[in-house]
Amino acid sequence: MSGETKHATALVAQAMAAADQDPKQDKDSMGRALISAVLTEFLRYRSAEDVAAELQYLADNLEEDEFVVTRGC
Repeated sequence: MSGETKHATALVAQAMAAADQDPKQDKDSMGRALISAVLTEFLRYRSAEDVAAELQYLADNLEEDEFVVTRGC
């Protein structure tokens, strides 16, 4: 597991735990908020077409145990 994946996994776990502890929040809403935040950040430096291709790749590989993170090498 890459360092980036470990860091992101910890941040997601922290956000989901916060959603669990707040009766005004739920995990589905938090998950959507996290996805939205990542997409917003991606669109600051990537084209919408590139982001869409990334999302399609991830959707096509949902059955995988772990998503592969490449470093652009």
